[in-house]
Amino acid sequence: MLWNDMRFIIEVEGKQTKYYLHLSDSYRILEQDYEWCDVYGSVNANFAHYPQEKYPKLVSLVPSFGVRDTSLIGMMYTSFCNLCKAPGLVTHRTEWNKVLQDNEVRLFPNIKRYFGRAYKTWKNRLPLSAYDNHIVSKDNYVFFLCTLWYSDEWNKNDEGVNLRRAYFIEACKSIPTCKFEGGLLSHGGAHKSIPNNVATDQKEPFASWIEKTKRSALVFNTPAFWDCHGWKLGEYLALGKCIVSTKLSNDLPHPLEHGVNIHFVENSEESMREAVEYILTHPDYRHKLEKGAREYWETYGTPKASLKLLGIK
Repeated sequence: MLWNDMRFIIEVEGKQTKYYLHLSDSYRILEQDYEWCDVYGSVNANFAHYPQEKYPKLVSLVPSFGVRDTSLIGMMYTSFCNLCKAPGLVTHRTEWNKVLQDNEVRLFPNIKRYFGRAYKTWKNRLPLSAYDNHIVSKDNYVFFLCTLWYSDEWNKNDEGVNLRRAYFIEACKSIPTCKFEGGLLSHGGAHKSIPNNVATDQKEPFASWIEKTKRSALVFNTPAFWDCHGWKLGEYLALGKCIVSTKLSNDLPHPLEHGVNIHFVENSEESMREAVEYILTHPDYRHKLEKGAREYWETYGTPKASLKLLGIK
């Protein structure tokens, strides 16, 4: 389970290779980390801003998402081992050593956050095997439930990701034959330009979200916070879904192809409605996109495929 950028070194026959994985939302390369490593993997690589001829270490990866990869005991043990290897996670190393020497039971605030976040991720995520799509999608059912991102003068999400998702929901609701479930879940606060009819109080446990997403005839993707590849794109590919998407802002290991493994639309309700209507009435096309998405995931997105992209055998 990963939620932060990470460094690691692999040594084979005396030769060390330094790897840096950039897992955050920004496409911007961290120059100091780029200088340190031999391979710089990014889930939001952007070759328009960082051309490969100038940044040959940069490797594009498929967007990541959290999975449960161990038992609760295993998660706590791994977290503790990682904590001991990364003294920066506690207030001061000398203070941490004193706690151990005095045999005190004392947790610093950042240690609480560290283990709390690890436990929350473990509790709320599922094993990778849960993404194997054994549930057949329904012809006229569309499930789309997500959270409204907060919007301010810097990220302007109400003019971007929030508005595009609202367009999609309105498009689905305007089609009489479409049985739509979901909406945009708000944590409070006013969102300009977001219609009230797309809001919802519906909440779903993650396992239920996965099951309903599997049954959905199609899913919607759009660049998320800071126009990044969101977790949902990786999850949709892994689930083998028929993906309706606006244009992507960042790069992938290989471009997704319209009509092969994704269906691209414009940033308008009309364009989204036309796409949804076409897909709902052309199941053969839907199944083609489902198959194409899963094949893309198996080629470029699985853990083994990602390691191969990084040059790790």
